[in-house]
Amino acid sequence: MTATTVSEVSRPIDHSDPRVSVVVPTIPANSHDAVVEHLREQTADAYEGIVVDDASLDICEARNAGIRAARGDIVALTDDDCRPPRDWLSRVEQAFDRDPDLVCLEGAVHGGRTYDGERRYVGCNLAFDREAALEVGGFRSEFAGWRDDTEFGWRMERDASGHCAYLDEVRMSHPDQPRATIDEALESRLRREYPTRYEEVIVPDSLHGRINDWLWRKGVWDLVDTVRYDLPKMIRSVRR
Repeated sequence: MTATTVSEVSRPIDHSDPRVSVVVPTIPANSHDAVVEHLREQTADAYEGIVVDDASLDICEARNAGIRAARGDIVALTDDDCRPPRDWLSRVEQAFDRDPDLVCLEGAVHGGRTYDGERRYVGCNLAFDREAALEVGGFRSEFAGWRDDTEFGWRMERDASGHCAYLDEVRMSHPDQPRATIDEALESRLRREYPTRYEEVIVPDSLHGRINDWLWRKGVWDLVDTVRYDLPKMIRSVRR
């Protein structure tokens, strides 16, 4: 893990001896107040919330700064536009308690973004053993902005002393559509560096995923939801 510049690392949720450290990368232009308030309502006992708020860092550098600052043995990642359910961290802790060989855990995502666990390791709902993450080098800035979380998860699969898992009950709410856009150069690089994993994980879902992503960004699914839910209400109102 390479060193980064001095960053704005804060602990809006502090604990003297946390089991889990939640890292939220953000930039000053984005608000992180709502995600912190949701984190304050967690049912878990021993946890801290770390916000890395620095526009000079890419997302990988920000996450790595949070990992280094973490006091907990487990690091959980989410984004500034997510809303963690109250039992999110409790379920993360339970998963690691049940399985001492678990080093990386991915969970479900619903809302503006959906994910059901296909070994793509979505960074808004990802937890891992801190020491294992440091040993494999953390997140690589070469992939910052596209597939950086997938690349990290595949490295944890390959290099960490333990195994990775997906649990549907470890859920995250992502109300808004993703801000990332497809980077064809990074997509090609991921395929070159991990040809077998790419063929197993990305290729079967690539066409469906890209079509779905394009439809989201063009507002098609918003229109579908309007027709499905709002239009009948409008018709009923007019009839009255």
